[in-house]
Amino acid sequence: ALSVVKVLEHVGANYSHIDCYDHSQPPHQHMTGQVVTVINRSEIVGRPLAAMLANDGAHVYSVDVESIYLFRDGKLHKCPGETPESCVRKSSVVITGVPTKDYRLPSEWVNPNSTVINVSSFKNVDEESLLKIEGVVYVPMVGKVTVAMLERNLMRLYNNYHHPHRLLLDDEQKTGSHHSNPQQQNQPPPPQQPWYGSPMQLYIAAATTVLLATMWTKK
Repeated sequence: ALSVVKVLEHVGANYSHIDCYDHSQPPHQHMTGQVVTVINRSEIVGRPLAAMLANDGAHVYSVDVESIYLFRDGKLHKCPGETPESCVRKSSVVITGVPTKDYRLPSEWVNPNSTVINVSSFKNVDEESLLKIEGVVYVPMVGKVTVAMLERNLMRLYNNYHHPHRLLLDDEQKTGSHHSNPQQQNQPPPPQQPWYGSPMQLYIAAATTVLLATMWTKK
């Protein structure tokens, strides 16, 4: 989900005719006035993505095979009169994540100057007809951005909880070493722990990174 937000940030910053993400607005208002349709409501991608975009100020239609909901102002609203077509026709951003090769988003539903992002491992759009629509920005996959976001989160986790400077600061706060007596100050410092915490933590982080990179590269 975070990778899609980063893609929208990039599109909004680099395409002058697209205003899907306004960096000049304050936090939680970067997508104010935007209507987004997310065709997927899985617990892994669709639902958290819809919530994140709504938290940035967008009105987000969440579409699945059984129902349509609107994420808006921190609340979930039922939309009994809406259809996938009506939602897409209102939207400036369309995100497809249907995990089947048989699904295709009808290109005639998509507005000019829209942003269409495919997060499925299958192509959910007819790329040739979609790109004939004036001003459309199409992102066919986000796998590499997802891997980059996982790497970023891994580094932030390390910096926040396992970095030697962080561990030393935590130890000082717990023991009050800045108030220690001269005898304690003359004692040799304890041996420094390796930056990776333990060999097992290093192995798990490396194996997970390689596995995810391989998986997304194959897709």
